[in-house]
Amino acid sequence: MSRLLALAAGLMLTAAPVLAQQAPMQVALTMDDLPVHGPLPPGMTRAEVAHRVLAAFKGAGVSEVYGFVNAKGLADEGDDAAQVLALWRQAGYPLGNHVYAHDDLHGHDVAAFTAAVTADEAALRHYMGDSDWHWLRFPYLHIGETPAKRREVAAFLKDHGYRVAEVTLSFNDYIYNAPYARCMAKGDQAAVARLRQSYLDRAAESLAIGRQQAQALYGRDVPHVMLLHIGGFETVMLPELLSLMKSKGVAFVPLAKAEADPIYVPNPDAPSNGTGSLLDREMTARNLPQPAHSADPSTWLDGLCR
Repeated sequence: MSRLLALAAGLMLTAAPVLAQQAPMQVALTMDDLPVHGPLPPGMTRAEVAHRVLAAFKGAGVSEVYGFVNAKGLADEGDDAAQVLALWRQAGYPLGNHVYAHDDLHGHDVAAFTAAVTADEAALRHYMGDSDWHWLRFPYLHIGETPAKRREVAAFLKDHGYRVAEVTLSFNDYIYNAPYARCMAKGDQAAVARLRQSYLDRAAESLAIGRQQAQALYGRDVPHVMLLHIGGFETVMLPELLSLMKSKGVAFVPLAKAEADPIYVPNPDAPSNGTGSLLDREMTARNLPQPAHSADPSTWLDGLCR
Protein backbone atom coordinates (compact mmCIF):
# COMPACT_ATOMS: atom_id res chain seq x y z
CA MET A 1 0.00 0.00 0.00
CA SER A 2 2.82 2.41 0.85
CA ARG A 3 4.27 1.89 -2.63
CA LEU A 4 0.88 2.74 -4.16
CA LEU A 5 0.61 5.90 -2.06
CA ALA A 6 4.12 6.91 -3.04
CA LEU A 7 3.32 6.32 -6.72
CA ALA A 8 0.11 8.39 -6.43
CA ALA A 9 1.99 11.21 -4.74
CA GLY A 10 4.61 11.14 -7.49
CA LEU A 11 1.93 11.35 -10.15
CA MET A 12 0.35 14.34 -8.40
CA LEU A 13 3.68 16.15 -8.25
CA THR A 14 4.29 15.41 -11.92
CA ALA A 15 0.84 16.71 -12.90
CA ALA A 16 1.07 19.92 -10.87
CA PRO A 17 3.19 21.91 -13.38
CA VAL A 18 0.86 20.88 -16.22
CA LEU A 19 -2.14 22.12 -14.29
CA ALA A 20 -0.33 25.38 -13.51
CA GLN A 21 0.38 25.94 -17.20
CA GLN A 22 -3.33 25.55 -17.94
CA ALA A 23 -4.42 28.22 -15.46
CA PRO A 24 -6.55 30.89 -17.16
CA MET A 25 -4.83 34.04 -18.32
CA GLN A 26 -6.54 36.83 -16.38
CA VAL A 27 -7.16 39.96 -18.45
CA ALA A 28 -8.91 43.21 -17.58
CA LEU A 29 -10.28 44.90 -20.70
CA THR A 30 -10.09 48.68 -21.00
CA MET A 31 -11.08 50.98 -23.83
CA ASP A 32 -9.52 54.38 -24.48
CA ASP A 33 -10.57 57.56 -26.30
CA LEU A 34 -14.25 57.65 -25.39
CA PRO A 35 -16.38 59.19 -26.76
CA VAL A 36 -14.59 59.97 -30.05
CA HIS A 37 -11.79 58.16 -31.82
CA GLY A 38 -10.80 58.16 -35.45
CA PRO A 39 -12.80 58.47 -38.67
CA LEU A 40 -15.95 56.41 -39.16
CA PRO A 41 -17.19 54.51 -42.23
CA PRO A 42 -19.94 56.24 -44.21
CA GLY A 43 -23.27 56.25 -42.38
CA MET A 44 -21.95 55.13 -38.99
CA THR A 45 -22.47 57.29 -35.87
CA ARG A 46 -20.55 57.40 -32.61
CA ALA A 47 -23.63 56.15 -30.79
CA GLU A 48 -23.87 53.17 -33.16
CA VAL A 49 -20.22 52.35 -32.43
CA ALA A 50 -20.99 52.35 -28.71
CA HIS A 51 -24.10 50.18 -29.17
CA ARG A 52 -22.19 47.55 -31.12
CA VAL A 53 -19.09 47.60 -28.91
CA LEU A 54 -21.17 47.23 -25.77
CA ALA A 55 -23.24 44.43 -27.32
CA ALA A 56 -20.02 42.55 -28.08
CA PHE A 57 -18.74 42.91 -24.52
CA LYS A 58 -22.07 41.88 -23.03
CA GLY A 59 -22.42 38.98 -25.45
CA ALA A 60 -19.04 37.66 -24.30
CA GLY A 61 -20.03 37.96 -20.64
CA VAL A 62 -17.48 40.68 -19.81
CA SER A 63 -18.66 42.11 -16.49
CA GLU A 64 -16.54 45.27 -16.53
CA VAL A 65 -14.78 47.39 -19.13
CA TYR A 66 -13.33 50.71 -18.02
CA GLY A 67 -13.84 53.41 -20.64
CA PHE A 68 -11.26 56.19 -20.50
CA VAL A 69 -12.61 59.60 -21.45
CA ASN A 70 -11.22 62.59 -23.35
CA ALA A 71 -13.99 65.06 -22.57
CA LYS A 72 -13.02 67.38 -25.42
CA GLY A 73 -14.84 64.93 -27.69
CA LEU A 74 -18.11 66.10 -26.14
CA ALA A 75 -17.39 69.65 -27.26
CA ASP A 76 -16.25 68.52 -30.69
CA GLU A 77 -19.15 66.20 -31.63
CA GLY A 78 -22.02 67.15 -29.34
CA ASP A 79 -25.00 64.87 -28.72
CA ASP A 80 -23.70 61.94 -30.76
CA ALA A 81 -20.61 61.83 -28.56
CA ALA A 82 -22.62 62.38 -25.37
CA GLN A 83 -24.72 59.33 -26.20
CA VAL A 84 -21.58 57.19 -26.14
CA LEU A 85 -20.92 58.01 -22.49
CA ALA A 86 -24.60 57.69 -21.57
CA LEU A 87 -24.78 54.26 -23.20
CA TRP A 88 -21.59 53.18 -21.47
CA ARG A 89 -23.06 54.01 -18.08
CA GLN A 90 -26.44 52.44 -18.94
CA ALA A 91 -24.52 49.23 -19.64
CA GLY A 92 -23.15 49.40 -16.09
CA TYR A 93 -19.57 50.00 -17.17
CA PRO A 94 -17.36 52.61 -15.43
CA LEU A 95 -15.50 55.60 -16.82
CA GLY A 96 -12.04 56.94 -15.99
CA ASN A 97 -9.80 59.89 -16.83
CA HIS A 98 -7.80 59.89 -20.07
CA VAL A 99 -7.03 63.63 -19.86
CA TYR A 100 -9.24 66.33 -21.41
CA ALA A 101 -7.81 66.53 -24.94
CA HIS A 102 -5.63 63.41 -24.89
CA ASP A 103 -2.86 65.72 -23.67
CA ASP A 104 0.60 64.19 -23.86
CA LEU A 105 2.62 64.44 -20.63
CA HIS A 106 5.81 64.30 -22.72
CA GLY A 107 4.72 67.41 -24.61
CA HIS A 108 3.67 69.45 -21.56
CA ASP A 109 5.08 70.56 -18.27
CA VAL A 110 3.55 69.06 -15.14
CA ALA A 111 1.34 72.08 -14.39
CA ALA A 112 -0.23 72.05 -17.86
CA PHE A 113 -0.73 68.30 -17.79
CA THR A 114 -2.36 68.22 -14.35
CA ALA A 115 -4.64 71.10 -15.38
CA ALA A 116 -5.78 68.96 -18.32
CA VAL A 117 -6.39 66.03 -15.96
CA THR A 118 -8.57 68.29 -13.80
CA ALA A 119 -10.41 69.63 -16.86
CA ASP A 120 -11.63 66.11 -17.63
CA GLU A 121 -13.29 65.69 -14.26
CA ALA A 122 -16.53 67.60 -14.83
CA ALA A 123 -17.65 65.07 -17.44
CA LEU A 124 -16.65 62.17 -15.20
CA ARG A 125 -18.66 63.56 -12.27
CA HIS A 126 -21.66 64.08 -14.54
CA TYR A 127 -21.73 60.55 -15.95
CA MET A 128 -20.39 58.62 -12.96
CA GLY A 129 -22.43 60.35 -10.26
CA ASP A 130 -21.56 58.90 -6.86
CA SER A 131 -19.47 56.07 -8.37
CA ASP A 132 -15.70 56.36 -8.22
CA TRP A 133 -13.93 57.46 -11.40
CA HIS A 134 -10.42 57.96 -10.03
CA TRP A 135 -8.46 55.86 -12.49
CA LEU A 136 -6.10 57.63 -14.90
CA ARG A 137 -4.81 56.28 -18.20
CA PHE A 138 -1.83 58.23 -19.51
CA PRO A 139 -2.32 59.25 -23.17
CA TYR A 140 0.16 57.49 -25.46
CA LEU A 141 1.26 55.49 -22.38
CA HIS A 142 3.66 58.35 -21.66
CA ILE A 143 4.23 58.43 -17.90
CA GLY A 144 7.01 61.07 -17.84
CA GLU A 145 10.45 61.28 -19.42
CA THR A 146 12.38 61.64 -16.16
CA PRO A 147 12.11 60.31 -12.60
CA ALA A 148 11.63 63.87 -11.33
CA LYS A 149 8.67 64.45 -13.65
CA ARG A 150 7.19 61.06 -12.80
CA ARG A 151 7.50 61.73 -9.06
CA GLU A 152 5.79 65.12 -9.41
CA VAL A 153 2.88 63.68 -11.38
CA ALA A 154 2.62 60.69 -9.02
CA ALA A 155 2.36 63.07 -6.06
CA PHE A 156 -0.45 65.00 -7.80
CA LEU A 157 -2.34 61.81 -8.60
CA LYS A 158 -1.99 60.51 -5.04
CA ASP A 159 -3.21 63.82 -3.60
CA HIS A 160 -6.26 63.68 -5.89
CA GLY A 161 -7.13 60.05 -5.17
CA TYR A 162 -6.12 58.58 -8.52
CA ARG A 163 -4.71 55.19 -9.40
CA VAL A 164 -2.87 54.70 -12.67
CA ALA A 165 -4.47 52.23 -15.09
CA GLU A 166 -1.33 50.54 -16.38
CA VAL A 167 -1.28 48.39 -19.52
CA THR A 168 0.46 45.07 -20.17
CA LEU A 169 -1.19 44.05 -23.46
CA SER A 170 -1.50 46.26 -26.51
CA PHE A 171 -1.37 45.66 -30.25
CA ASN A 172 -2.14 49.22 -31.36
CA ASP A 173 -5.63 48.28 -32.46
CA TYR A 174 -6.37 51.95 -33.18
CA ILE A 175 -4.21 51.88 -36.34
CA TYR A 176 -6.92 49.86 -38.13
CA ASN A 177 -9.75 52.38 -37.75
CA ALA A 178 -8.69 54.87 -40.43
CA PRO A 179 -7.92 52.29 -43.16
CA TYR A 180 -11.18 50.49 -42.33
CA ALA A 181 -13.14 53.71 -42.87
CA ARG A 182 -11.37 54.31 -46.20
CA CYS A 183 -11.84 50.75 -47.41
CA MET A 184 -15.53 50.76 -46.52
CA ALA A 185 -15.97 54.05 -48.37
CA LYS A 186 -14.43 52.38 -51.43
CA GLY A 187 -16.37 49.13 -50.92
CA ASP A 188 -13.11 47.16 -50.94
CA GLN A 189 -14.07 44.02 -49.03
CA ALA A 190 -10.86 42.21 -49.97
CA ALA A 191 -8.87 44.91 -48.21
CA VAL A 192 -11.17 44.68 -45.20
CA ALA A 193 -10.49 40.93 -45.06
CA ARG A 194 -6.76 41.68 -44.94
CA LEU A 195 -7.37 44.10 -42.08
CA ARG A 196 -9.32 41.49 -40.16
CA GLN A 197 -6.59 38.88 -40.46
CA SER A 198 -3.82 41.28 -39.51
CA TYR A 199 -5.79 42.49 -36.48
CA LEU A 200 -6.40 38.95 -35.20
CA ASP A 201 -2.83 37.83 -35.83
CA ARG A 202 -1.44 40.76 -33.89
CA ALA A 203 -3.97 40.33 -31.07
CA ALA A 204 -2.92 36.69 -30.64
CA GLU A 205 0.73 37.72 -30.73
CA SER A 206 0.08 40.31 -28.02
CA LEU A 207 -1.28 37.65 -25.67
CA ALA A 208 1.74 35.41 -26.26
CA ILE A 209 4.23 38.24 -25.81
CA GLY A 210 2.55 39.42 -22.60
CA ARG A 211 2.92 35.97 -21.08
CA GLN A 212 6.53 35.69 -22.24
CA GLN A 213 7.40 39.07 -20.74
CA ALA A 214 5.73 38.20 -17.43
CA GLN A 215 7.64 34.92 -17.20
CA ALA A 216 10.93 36.64 -18.00
CA LEU A 217 10.33 39.36 -15.41
CA TYR A 218 8.55 37.57 -12.57
CA GLY A 219 8.83 33.85 -13.24
CA ARG A 220 5.04 33.57 -13.50
CA ASP A 221 2.13 34.90 -15.45
CA VAL A 222 0.44 37.99 -14.03
CA PRO A 223 -3.06 39.46 -14.26
CA HIS A 224 -2.95 41.54 -17.44
CA VAL A 225 -4.61 44.75 -18.62
CA MET A 226 -5.42 45.04 -22.32
CA LEU A 227 -5.64 48.41 -24.04
CA LEU A 228 -8.29 48.79 -26.75
CA HIS A 229 -9.66 51.89 -28.49
CA ILE A 230 -13.23 52.67 -29.37
CA GLY A 231 -13.76 53.05 -33.11
CA GLY A 232 -15.43 51.80 -36.25
CA PHE A 233 -13.30 48.71 -36.79
CA GLU A 234 -13.91 47.53 -33.23
CA THR A 235 -17.59 47.13 -34.13
CA VAL A 236 -16.47 44.43 -36.57
CA MET A 237 -13.60 42.88 -34.66
CA LEU A 238 -14.61 42.79 -30.99
CA PRO A 239 -16.73 39.62 -31.24
CA GLU A 240 -13.86 37.86 -33.02
CA LEU A 241 -11.26 39.22 -30.59
CA LEU A 242 -13.21 38.13 -27.53
CA SER A 243 -13.83 34.70 -29.05
CA LEU A 244 -10.10 34.38 -29.80
CA MET A 245 -9.20 35.32 -26.23
CA LYS A 246 -11.62 32.79 -24.77
CA SER A 247 -10.22 30.08 -27.05
CA LYS A 248 -6.79 30.82 -25.58
CA GLY A 249 -8.01 30.39 -22.01
CA VAL A 250 -8.50 34.03 -21.08
CA ALA A 251 -10.68 34.87 -18.08
CA PHE A 252 -11.95 38.45 -18.01
CA VAL A 253 -11.49 40.24 -14.66
CA PRO A 254 -12.15 43.76 -13.31
CA LEU A 255 -9.39 46.35 -13.55
CA ALA A 256 -9.00 46.69 -9.77
CA LYS A 257 -8.58 42.94 -9.40
CA ALA A 258 -5.87 42.80 -12.04
CA GLU A 259 -4.00 45.80 -10.70
CA ALA A 260 -4.06 44.48 -7.12
CA ASP A 261 -1.06 42.38 -8.14
CA PRO A 262 2.21 43.72 -6.66
CA ILE A 263 3.71 44.33 -10.11
CA TYR A 264 1.41 47.35 -10.43
CA VAL A 265 2.81 49.22 -7.41
CA PRO A 266 4.11 52.51 -8.89
CA ASN A 267 7.85 53.04 -9.05
CA PRO A 268 8.63 56.46 -10.57
CA ASP A 269 12.36 55.90 -10.07
CA ALA A 270 12.63 52.80 -12.27
CA PRO A 271 15.09 53.39 -15.14
CA SER A 272 12.89 54.32 -18.08
CA ASN A 273 12.16 56.92 -20.74
CA GLY A 274 8.54 56.69 -19.58
CA THR A 275 7.15 55.18 -22.78
CA GLY A 276 5.24 51.98 -23.41
CA SER A 277 3.42 49.31 -21.47
CA LEU A 278 4.40 48.41 -17.92
CA LEU A 279 6.03 45.17 -19.09
CA ASP A 280 7.88 46.92 -21.92
CA ARG A 281 9.29 49.46 -19.47
CA GLU A 282 10.29 46.79 -16.96
CA MET A 283 12.04 44.72 -19.62
CA THR A 284 14.03 47.81 -20.61
CA ALA A 285 14.82 48.69 -16.99
CA ARG A 286 16.27 45.21 -16.42
CA ASN A 287 18.10 45.11 -19.76
CA LEU A 288 16.14 42.03 -20.83
CA PRO A 289 15.65 41.29 -24.54
CA GLN A 290 12.13 41.80 -25.81
CA PRO A 291 10.36 38.74 -27.29
CA ALA A 292 10.36 38.49 -31.07
CA HIS A 293 7.39 40.16 -32.71
CA SER A 294 6.03 40.73 -36.18
CA ALA A 295 6.81 43.83 -38.23
CA ASP A 296 4.84 47.00 -37.58
CA PRO A 297 2.03 47.11 -40.19
CA SER A 298 1.59 50.89 -40.01
CA THR A 299 3.18 51.61 -43.39
CA TRP A 300 0.99 49.27 -45.44
CA LEU A 301 -2.07 50.23 -43.42
CA ASP A 302 -1.42 53.89 -44.18
CA GLY A 303 -1.33 53.14 -47.90
CA LEU A 304 -4.38 50.88 -47.97
CA CYS A 305 -7.46 52.05 -49.90
CA ARG A 306 -5.96 55.40 -50.83
